Amino acid sequence: MNEREIVALFFARDERAIKEFIRLYGKLCRGIALGVTGDARTAEECLNDACLRLWNAIPPEDPVSLRAYAARIVRNLAMNRMAAEKALRRSAVLEELDETAQAADVSLEEEVVGSLALAGAIDRFLAGRTREEAAVFVRRYFSGESMRKIARAAGTSPATVARMLKRLRHDLAAELKKEGIDA
Repeated sequence: MNEREIVALFFARDERAIKEFIRLYGKLCRGIALGVTGDARTAEECLNDACLRLWNAIPPEDPVSLRAYAARIVRNLAMNRMAAEKALRRSAVLEELDETAQAADVSLEEEVVGSLALAGAIDRFLAGRTREEAAVFVRRYFSGESMRKIARAAGTSPATVARMLKRLRHDLAAELKKEGIDA
C-alpha cells in the first residue's frame, strides 16, 4: 500500500490507516525519535503519539507527502518530550547545532522548532551544497543519526563525516550571519 492509499484510509477513518502507516514509516519515525531522545522507549511513545496526531489531523489536512509530514510531527514530539522532561543532558547533535547558531548570534533553542526564516536559510544553504553534503547534514541534524551510521551509508570514515559536518556548520554560521538571521 502506498502513502496516498494510506491517506485515503485516514480520510475514510479506517483504523487500518494506522497499521499501514506503521508498516510503511514506523521504522523511519522511530529512528528520528530515537536520534533526538536517545531512548528506545521514548522513541516508541513518540511514534504512538505521532499516530494519534495523524489520526486527529487527517482529515482535514491532506499532506502532499505523508512521509515528510509524519517525520516533522515525530521530530517535534521528540523535541518537546526532551524539553518537557528537562533532560539532564542535551544530545550531542543539538549541542553541535547550538554552537553553530551561537557563532551566528542565533538562539537555536528558540528558532529551530518554529522559525520559517531559519528553515528557509537552511534550505537555501543546503541547496548550494553537494548532494552528499546535504544528505550528511540532514541525516545528522534532522534524523539524529550517529556519525558511524552516516559514514557507513556514505562509504567513508566517521572522521571524514566529522570534518565535513564541522565545515558545514562553519559555513552555515557564516550564511546565517550574512542573511541577518537572529533571535
